[in-house]
Amino acid sequence: MSRLFLILGSCLLLVCCDKQGSSKVSNASPASPTQSPRRSLTARDATVDNPRHLRDLMDQAETLDPVEREKTLAAIVWTAMELDPKIAHEAFVKMAPGSSEKIRLIQHYANSMAAQNIEEAIIWATEFINETEKSAALCQIAVSLAETDPEQAADILTESEIPGRDFDVAVVQVIQRWAAQDPAEVSAWVSMFPQSPAREAGIKIIAERWLPVDAPAALAWLESLQDTTLRQETARAMEGVILQQTAGTRTAWLQHADAQLQAELEQQRDAALKDVGDNIRPEE
Repeated sequence: MSRLFLILGSCLLLVCCDKQGSSKVSNASPASPTQSPRRSLTARDATVDNPRHLRDLMDQAETLDPVEREKTLAAIVWTAMELDPKIAHEAFVKMAPGSSEKIRLIQHYANSMAAQNIEEAIIWATEFINETEKSAALCQIAVSLAETDPEQAADILTESEIPGRDFDVAVVQVIQRWAAQDPAEVSAWVSMFPQSPAREAGIKIIAERWLPVDAPAALAWLESLQDTTLRQETARAMEGVILQQTAGTRTAWLQHADAQLQAELEQQRDAALKDVGDNIRPEE
């Protein structure tokens, strides 16, 4: 296990359960508006490998405007990870809940932890109090796992119940990896999604990956769908892929669809044309 992983574990595992520390962050008084914002300490000062200096800088960071304060505290965390994990922990706790700098630290640690022990990583991530931080941790763990075990990555996202942009991005990345390995399995997962941009993006990925390798199975999936909206979204995505093929490939694929299914695909042609634009193949 890498030294970085051990150090991050010692300083950040405390944070997700540190309710008192989280309370102190959320109730901290902002710098007085009459104070002139000082320059950021991140560029030079926070890289000095001296624990006392870093602690002084942590105090001085409170005089900075919110953006510079976060950058400075983040720089202190990175510098202190190996030098003094206690200082790294203190600086991390002081950071504003859900700030972009704090999220980057969480994602970095989540990625490292997932590579070492996925079960411990999930437990750690689910104990975050702040929903944005929890989402960032769980989504990063899922994405890290997607290449080797996309099904477990999908389970993590399904069980997390953390809707939002991070979730949508993670879902699409998991689908991309899973569709390349087993489009039939990932299609069953995506079919359970509520109507959303993530579902639409996922269906397009599946259509792009599945039709070229097994058109009969892909079209059979479309024919099996009972939900009207899901069926229309899938037909639109598949029609878009079909339109980008040569005439010979289109004919070969469509021979596996009956007249009714072909009619459904054609009904989505105008919408599919908007999706594929100039990528459509001309009739030969």
